[in-house]
Amino acid sequence: MNANTVKDDLLLTAAGVEIEAAGKDARPKISVVAYTGRIMRVPGWGDIAIDLAGLEAGGQVPLLADHDATVGSVVGHGEPAVANGRLMVAGVVSGAGESARHVVEMARGGFQFQASVGVAPTEHERVKPNQSVEVNERSLSSPGGFTLVRKGRLREVSITPLGADAETSVAIAASRQGRTNMADIAHEDQIRADERDRLKEIELTCRPIFAGGGERDWGVHQKRVDDMKAKAVAGDMTVSELRAGVLEVLRASRPVISGFITGGGSGHIPRARVIEAAILKRAGFAGLAEKALGPACMEAADDLRVAHTLDLCRAALQHEGIDAPADREGMVRASLTTHTLTEALGSAVNKVLLDGYRDSPATWRSFAGVRSVPDFKTATAIRPSFTGSLQQLPPGGEFKHGGAEEATTQYKVDTYGKIFSIDRRDLINDDLSLFDSVARVMGQAAMRKLSDLTYDTLLSNAGAFFAAGNGNYITGADTILSPDSLGRAIAAMITQRDAEGNDLDLRPVVLVVPPELQTTARAVLESEFIAAQTNLPTGNSLKNAVGLEVEPRLSNTKKYGAKASTKHWYLFAAPAASPIIVGFLNGQQTPTVEFFGLDQTVNKLAVSWRVYFDFGAALCDPRAAVRSKGEA
Repeated sequence: MNANTVKDDLLLTAAGVEIEAAGKDARPKISVVAYTGRIMRVPGWGDIAIDLAGLEAGGQVPLLADHDATVGSVVGHGEPAVANGRLMVAGVVSGAGESARHVVEMARGGFQFQASVGVAPTEHERVKPNQSVEVNERSLSSPGGFTLVRKGRLREVSITPLGADAETSVAIAASRQGRTNMADIAHEDQIRADERDRLKEIELTCRPIFAGGGERDWGVHQKRVDDMKAKAVAGDMTVSELRAGVLEVLRASRPVISGFITGGGSGHIPRARVIEAAILKRAGFAGLAEKALGPACMEAADDLRVAHTLDLCRAALQHEGIDAPADREGMVRASLTTHTLTEALGSAVNKVLLDGYRDSPATWRSFAGVRSVPDFKTATAIRPSFTGSLQQLPPGGEFKHGGAEEATTQYKVDTYGKIFSIDRRDLINDDLSLFDSVARVMGQAAMRKLSDLTYDTLLSNAGAFFAAGNGNYITGADTILSPDSLGRAIAAMITQRDAEGNDLDLRPVVLVVPPELQTTARAVLESEFIAAQTNLPTGNSLKNAVGLEVEPRLSNTKKYGAKASTKHWYLFAAPAASPIIVGFLNGQQTPTVEFFGLDQTVNKLAVSWRVYFDFGAALCDPRAAVRSKGEA
């Protein structure tokens, strides 16, 4: 959540108002529950809450009639106070003008006033959907997110005849002494007449004028018009604002060639992104869509009112000014030639695939160094611990080159890929299952292939990488995973030295074991106490000494044969020490997705995607890894 400074004033509907006339000569008292501390919906802001801890609410605050700041519209004044997570204003009717008199007389006549509170926010932040925030002595959250005003200043409180909140009310405990004030009754009748006229104008403004008639003839814009109408009826939107909104809907309903749509305060959103959001939502990835495209785009997608995949085809054609064919197959084929739909489909597939890729486990990232290569030629990587130490230079001495014979390792990247398609029949049948059954699975397969190669490289032990001569391979019955054997492996890495006897300061960070050893590994690394010989301490000195990764490929003898084992376990230094390296072409660590339209797939009526991934792996620095045989 990022804090922002703002200048526009904020008008909140108060939760309750009481006006109390105590006696003949006493000034009537006013009590306003200005803010309950909860989330409210405010025109121009949406869902909003105010942190009362940051609200400047000291001193006298004016009580106005309908936010009119002229002297004649002053009803009274009051003192604000914050208590129990609520903002209260207590005051008196001190105004001497017609506004103050009308408020008191109408209250005596039984009119239920409401109130609106004017706040000048100075700092706010956006709270994400369903995220809880502790504020005003309660936990607040909203499915669509909300704006939290962290700092602001209370400016005024207005008494109004009609507010936006159904819970708002005004109660006046004034002694009427059995009198009936005809002026009050006439005034209330006029208010009711004005309100009837306002509601009638709202109905006329929102009446559908498209061909075909009927109550719901705004097409894909019906929900938006309904929302505006509800806001206008509730008082959240003026009739003038309603007319402007309906005019915008009329303009949006006309065919356009531009690549953007507008409306709803969401700014300019490319139509392809809106259709992409609708595709993802219909395919069951609404959460992914909102995270990637934002709530404004999701709201625009909802406005499309998609009931079938063909609605998306029709929307793409209409956007590009193309008449939609009457038959379904013709509509699908025509829409798949549009830039709008193909871009939306391609981007949606890419997001689902990458989500599957990123959601797949990659235990090798805890210890493997990542490299970028510019091409498919054999590349060279430096073994960090073999570069030697700095040498002292005498006055005027020359720098000497370090040896590189043993300080490097070679590796290269290769390409791995596959093609998948969506048939026109899938769109006609409203079947978007390929997003979950194919696109996401392809992303998971890409990560699996990368992990397969990385661990195959590790298990192959090329060039006797793990060997007693390298000081990184321990054997014998005492190498079965235990506190003692782990301590031995840690010591083996920490005491690694170069040819000149210099300590290399390597530190192990992660223990990698097959699933068969995970229970033992967790006991070694997480237990508070261990079994010990008599008169020896029982505290576990290796508790949380290193991290833990459980990798099933280490014991997969069906795939890797005798190289795999349920007994072997490994200890690695940090990725920067490069015990093993994983290289990517041009540093791209995600698969590439390419789209091919109907005109490019001649052997079937389908659009296709080509997924490929360029990567490679190699063992690098033997001093940054230790392998234990784990058995006699």
